[in-house]
Amino acid sequence: MTVLASQVALSRTLIDKPDKHLSVARQFGTNWFTVVMGIGIVAALTYTSPIPLPGQHMTGMAFFLVDNVVFTIALGLWLWRWIRHTDEALKDFSDPSKILFYGALAMGINVIGNDYLVIGTHMLAPSTAILISKVIWLCGVIVALFTVVIVPYLLFVTHQVSVEETHASWLIPVVPPIVAAATGANLIPFWSSSTYQFSFAMLILAMFGMTFFLFIMISSLYYSRLVYQGKIAGSLAPSVWIEIGPLGMSMTIFCTLPLVTQPLFGAWNAGFYALGILFAVAMWGVGIWWIMIASLYSLVHLMDKKSKIPYNLGWWSYVFPLGSFTTGTYALNHLLGHSFFAIAGLIQFIALLGFFSLVLIKTLVGVYNGSLLRWRSPHLHLLIQQKA
Repeated sequence: MTVLASQVALSRTLIDKPDKHLSVARQFGTNWFTVVMGIGIVAALTYTSPIPLPGQHMTGMAFFLVDNVVFTIALGLWLWRWIRHTDEALKDFSDPSKILFYGALAMGINVIGNDYLVIGTHMLAPSTAILISKVIWLCGVIVALFTVVIVPYLLFVTHQVSVEETHASWLIPVVPPIVAAATGANLIPFWSSSTYQFSFAMLILAMFGMTFFLFIMISSLYYSRLVYQGKIAGSLAPSVWIEIGPLGMSMTIFCTLPLVTQPLFGAWNAGFYALGILFAVAMWGVGIWWIMIASLYSLVHLMDKKSKIPYNLGWWSYVFPLGSFTTGTYALNHLLGHSFFAIAGLIQFIALLGFFSLVLIKTLVGVYNGSLLRWRSPHLHLLIQQKA
């Protein structure tokens, strides 16, 4: 009875004087931008489905508006965390697992920027939407370059990790430049002069090279870890899907550039076109292989009664990487105009919607019940019960 009375007294104290950890901003990390990435890419894929779907434009616009709201809230909370809880924000840089998600911030920015070009131009004055897309894209490039330099540097000189801790999430901070390149390729025709267009085309190819080189190295480390260190924990199972994200963005780059660089490269563009087809189809094959591997890996955990895949924000790895790969398939269809990739894109999109619906519902439930964010007093009662 004494213990119970103490818990009740403590609960009342916490309600009257909320613990600093109840502050949503203090708890809010950059991993929440994975939600922005997921909703944003589903919005664009819904709107641009190569095979017409009932209500696809209205649904895509609705997702676009929701993503703008989520992004605004997420960005506001993240900035407030830096202002009000600077000590907590700085701790992320000394945590090798938290610092990775600065890549999610960069990619979230670029996904929003691309949605303004793909969807926003049909909801706002086109010139306004394109200007917004350009500004957001440039911001995304800056954050992407910051992330791809700072996070690996800290991993090299500050963080201490073991071989067992090698996982696909290491790709998150190095992928942003290739996402910026894929979204920026669509913007090339909208820069004011051929000089600017050529410069941005070169920047896009350079960012592709930067990420793709790092992608190969990290993938080799991760493959070795899977072979030599045994099955990864269930909580990390969703991260296996991250591997297909850079492949999809690479496909998108090399399928988009030949269609927008004809005025820049002239006769040379025919070779670029052929290279785009060869490279993108090859990457599509690798992506299909990895999807099968990732699916089997998830089934291993689902079928093992002793193994669980507990819900956390890492489940958004089921959404954005598959969305990226589907974007690449759409781009292949756009480049080749063949029904094979249109049908393949539709199949991937349907699978993506299934994952997206599941993860979105679990995220909303997690926010409501306080397992992801403690934002109201009852969550403290639950925390006390768990500690007792």
